[in-house]
Amino acid sequence: MNRKIALAFMLLLTFAIALSYAAERLTVLPFDLKSYHELQEQASPLFDKLMQGVSYLGEPATATTLVVIAMGIFALRRQWLEAAFMLATTSSVLLAFVLKELIHRARPFPIAGNASGLFQSINQYSYPSGHVLFFVVFFGFLAYLSWMQLAGRLRMVIIAVCAVQIVLIGPSRVFLGAHWASDVIGSYTIGAMWMFILVLTYQRAIRWKDHDFRVDPNKGMTQRPL
Repeated sequence: MNRKIALAFMLLLTFAIALSYAAERLTVLPFDLKSYHELQEQASPLFDKLMQGVSYLGEPATATTLVVIAMGIFALRRQWLEAAFMLATTSSVLLAFVLKELIHRARPFPIAGNASGLFQSINQYSYPSGHVLFFVVFFGFLAYLSWMQLAGRLRMVIIAVCAVQIVLIGPSRVFLGAHWASDVIGSYTIGAMWMFILVLTYQRAIRWKDHDFRVDPNKGMTQRPL
């Protein structure tokens, strides 16, 4: 790993640990209320619909559909490794569950519902935001694959759409009263680190797959004996 990348990762990790500790100790951080009220000042019918629409994409049923569609597209292209890693992006849900259980930070406003088990914990606690974690990891990894495998206008369109979703999901969760700004900032940081780990794992898997073949001058490319 490049030293600069490793240093950046360690800085992100340090920041995430510090913010997570603060979220566990303090109900509200100094900038949380100010951020919430500033976003409320932007309220309008159009802005409300935009925030609700972006947030809706992170709901369990919708998020599952997005993952299945992405996996299906890669499977149709016989890119089984990429399809498997799109499924792996759902690990952000488990990560959110674990952190919520550890930190136990209350939401700004209680969310009514009859969910149980994993989804009860995700609904009950505020830090980190499961929506933001999912968006950063899923759309971030999809943008990475698009950058690596596509070209031209299609690549730029997909990356732009993914970037817009990632940028908007944080403010939408604060605006809707589901999270504090500190929840969102922590989620962006943790999500970036988690996506980085997935990218490194994917790159290692690609190298392993490439090395799993050897070239025989007489027979051409053959699979390496196990």
